[in-house]
Amino acid sequence: MNKARQLFLRRKAINDNEIAHYSKYIFNGHFVIFLTIAFGALMMQYSQLLKHLPDNINYNLIIGVILALFTVTPLRTYMRSADSIFLLNFERNMNTYFKYAIIKSGTTRIILFIIISIILTPLYMERTASIIGLICAVAIGIWMIYSGLIMRYYMMKLSIERIYISLLIFLMSLSGIYCAMEGIPSITVTILLLSSGYMYLLKKNAEMRLLDFEGFIDYEHERYQSQNKIINMFTDVKGMKDKAKRRRYMDVLLPRKSIYTQKHMFEFLFIRNFVRSSDNMWIIIRLVIIGCLIMWLIHEPIVAMIIGMFFCYAIVMQVSQFYKMQAFSLWPKVWPTPEQLVLKGFKQFMLKLCIVTTTIFALIYIVIYPSQFYYVILMYVILLWTTNNVTKKIEKRMKLLRD
Repeated sequence: MNKARQLFLRRKAINDNEIAHYSKYIFNGHFVIFLTIAFGALMMQYSQLLKHLPDNINYNLIIGVILALFTVTPLRTYMRSADSIFLLNFERNMNTYFKYAIIKSGTTRIILFIIISIILTPLYMERTASIIGLICAVAIGIWMIYSGLIMRYYMMKLSIERIYISLLIFLMSLSGIYCAMEGIPSITVTILLLSSGYMYLLKKNAEMRLLDFEGFIDYEHERYQSQNKIINMFTDVKGMKDKAKRRRYMDVLLPRKSIYTQKHMFEFLFIRNFVRSSDNMWIIIRLVIIGCLIMWLIHEPIVAMIIGMFFCYAIVMQVSQFYKMQAFSLWPKVWPTPEQLVLKGFKQFMLKLCIVTTTIFALIYIVIYPSQFYYVILMYVILLWTTNNVTKKIEKRMKLLRD
C-alpha cells in the first residue's frame, strides 16, 4: 500500500513540477497586470449587474447549472503507457493508488468549487437570501465531487462510456443543488442516499472485474493533452503533438496555385498546416471569441482597449509557437530551398493571420464603442511591435542554431 501511495505521489509531484515550470513563463509581469485589471473590471461590472438585475429570470437555475458543471471532475491518475505491462502484477494494490487519485483530484476541484460558490453568492443572496439553502447547495456540490469521482472510477472499470458518466454526475448535482437553493434542504439527504446506493451497486458490479489499464491510460492521456493545450495557449510546451485534418471548406483560404512558387511555397504550407491543425487553429479561434466577449462585457472603453491589446499580443505569441512546431519538422529540411525562405514564409503567414484577428477585435471595439473608434490604432501598434520582436527572436535563435 505504501508503494502504491509513493508511486502516485511521485507521479503527481512530477506533473506539479512541470506545471510550475511553465507557470513561470505564463504568469509574467504583463500577464499578472492584465489579470488584475481584467478581474477588477469584471467584478465592477458584476456589482453593477447586481444593482440592476432583470426580472423574470431564474437565477437559481443559472447558478445551479454553473455549480453542477464544476462538480463534474476529471480523475487524474497520471498513468502511463507502460503501466499496462509493468503494473500488471501490481494490480491488487491499484485500489490504493486510485484512492489517492480520487482524494487529490477531489481536493483540487473542491477549492475551485468553493471559489466559484463565493463569487456567485451575492447573486443568490440578492434574489433568494436563504443561508440554509446556500449551505446545503455547497454541501451537495462538495459531496458530489467526491462521490462523482468514485462513481467515475467504478464506471470506467465497467467500461461505461465517459460521456454517460459525466452526464449522470451533472444531472444528480444539478437536481440537488437547484432544489436546495429553491428552499428544499431535505433534498440533501435524498442525494446523499441516492449517490451512496448507486456507488454501492457500482462497487458490487465492478469488484470482480479486472482493471481496464488501456481505458485508464487513454483517459489520462486525454487529460494530460488537455492540460498541455491550455498551457500551450501561453507558452511553448515540449513534446506537444498536433493532429492534422483536411477541411475542404477552408481550402478557399489557401493562396492561389498561380503564386505557388519557391518564394511563396512556405507561406502556402504554413497556411495549409494551420487550417488543417486540430489544436492551433482552434486555440486562435477561442482566443478571438474570448477576447471579443470580454470586451463586450466590460463596458469600459479604456479597459476594453487594454484587453483587446493583450489578446492581440497573446495571439502573436501563440502563432510564434506554430513556427517552432513546423520549421523544425521534416519538410523544411528535405526541400532544397534556402533557410531564409522558411522564415520569410512564416513572417508572411503570421502577419496576415494577426492582421485578420486584430481587425476582428478592432471592428468589435468600434461597434461597441463607436465614439472612441480611434483607440483601435493602439491594437495595430501592439501588433506591429510584437511581430517585429518575435521575428527578431526567431532570427536570433536560428543564427545560434547554425553556429
